[in-house]
Amino acid sequence: MSQYTVVVAIANPDNVPNLMRIACMMACEFDGRVVAVTVVEMESEAPDPSSTAHDRMSQAYDVLEMAEKMAEGCDADFDGRLAVGRKVAEVLDDVADAEDAKLIVVGYSERLHPRDDAEFERLIDEIAAHAPCNLAVARFHGEVRFGRVLVPVRTRLNLDVRRDFVTAMHNQHGATVDVVHFASSQAEVEHMRDELEDWLVERGVYDWVNLRVDVAEQPAEAIVAASSEYDAVVLGTAPLHDVRRRYFGAVSEYVAGHARCSTFLLRTHDIRPGT
Repeated sequence: MSQYTVVVAIANPDNVPNLMRIACMMACEFDGRVVAVTVVEMESEAPDPSSTAHDRMSQAYDVLEMAEKMAEGCDADFDGRLAVGRKVAEVLDDVADAEDAKLIVVGYSERLHPRDDAEFERLIDEIAAHAPCNLAVARFHGEVRFGRVLVPVRTRLNLDVRRDFVTAMHNQHGATVDVVHFASSQAEVEHMRDELEDWLVERGVYDWVNLRVDVAEQPAEAIVAASSEYDAVVLGTAPLHDVRRRYFGAVSEYVAGHARCSTFLLRTHDIRPGT
């Protein structure tokens, strides 16, 4: 089995500590390493001599240095990569593929790529289109803490990748984890409670995860309302091969935009049979 490698995209100096904290958390939990990638997009592979290009290159080196110091502080193995003149999504997917990465970590972005024939509108959609591994999208809200973590579920979809994520939060940050299912009716409550209890036992996390099943007509609004009592919400999305025009899906999209705490969206890399 290959080493657990986490590829993390860094660009904005303000977000580097938070993204590196997540990447290092996962690498340390699974005895792996962090590969931090920053990209300077230019029209040519060689930077031009203008002052603007020089400033962008300088910032790229600065964020890599910042990331390395974060990794040292977390006692995580680290490798930094700088790419020039290529698309961010292309670089991340290529690095993840070459490194046989288990996870890509990126920050949530509303950045648009307006093209008449574009299938994907945002940077994260472009990354997800060809990502060769699991993908985590982080949207930070206020001070980043992991004291109480909410994990809303509908079915067992993406529960394994989220289990790994919250296990790292629990083991390294002492997080209290609540798995919550918002049922559409009382009849659904008992069925889902039994199914989720069985899953938690099977995966060996039953002893430290709290399970709750409630009735809620609007799950997305119920998750947002509950988020005010938590430090983070960890959501799952459809498998990578189900990506269409929008990345998140209706519920995850709504929660990411309205939650009153940080949100982490985990997508499993699911290869279709025969591919």
